[in-house]
Amino acid sequence: MKKHNLAEFFKSKSFYALLCVGALAIVTIAMVGLNRTSEKNKNQNLVDLNEPIISDVADGENNSNQDANQPNNNNTNPSEVANNTGNGQMEVAEGDSETPLTDGSLLEFDVYEEPQKTASDETAATKENTESSATQSNTAETEKPEEVKAVMQPATLNFKADNGLLWPVTGNVIMNYSMDRVIYFETLAQFKTNPAIIIDAEVGTEVLSAAKGKITSITNEDETGLTVTASIGNGYSLVYGQLEDVTVNVGDIIEEGKVLGKVAEPSIYYSVEGSNLYFQVLKDDETMNPMALLR
Repeated sequence: MKKHNLAEFFKSKSFYALLCVGALAIVTIAMVGLNRTSEKNKNQNLVDLNEPIISDVADGENNSNQDANQPNNNNTNPSEVANNTGNGQMEVAEGDSETPLTDGSLLEFDVYEEPQKTASDETAATKENTESSATQSNTAETEKPEEVKAVMQPATLNFKADNGLLWPVTGNVIMNYSMDRVIYFETLAQFKTNPAIIIDAEVGTEVLSAAKGKITSITNEDETGLTVTASIGNGYSLVYGQLEDVTVNVGDIIEEGKVLGKVAEPSIYYSVEGSNLYFQVLKDDETMNPMALLR
């Protein structure tokens, strides 16, 4: 009876259904097992970057198979490993074979962090930059050509009365210097003192500098027309009047014999006397006789 029922069961659809379910279960179990094995192997191959690399302490490839109880060649205590605290040295804990070995170098995935600068470091860097700039400035000042330095330095004017003055124009003196007595001015039709000499000159005659000096003023006066004043040093100044076409400017340093301008038409104060050069010499702002200095 049991054998008959078993045969009928194998021939029925229920048998085949159970067979398929069993086969499916076996396949599922096998796939799960394979998947776990694969994940385990994969996890073993991964390296945790946050964990230090663990390495066994070894003396080299030649000593890798050396017996653990055999003393090494350095006669050191096998239970003690020197801890070197200097840069680039390894630190190994006593009796711990899994202590990470570090030699101070960066791993491939390590991130290098630049040390932060302190306020004292920034102050020192600023001071160093300032000193470097000052040194460069002093070096540039030292390397300046002598000609440039000469231009930058103020000109030294040192007129000596013994050297005398150059005649600014060539001509006759038609009115002499006279401060101690009056002389007659034909255009004004009156007698008065004369603080300069009046030198006869044609219109357009070039007027030369009587000495080396510095132009201090260029003015237009009623009596002397366009007038140029130059300081020649030691308290002396020269005044040139009745000019036109002036070729100098205030502040210019002029050498003796340099052209200052030309003789112009006479002002209304000298219309009768005719074209001339008004030439005056001052010493400490006091007039003096130009004839005493002209050579």
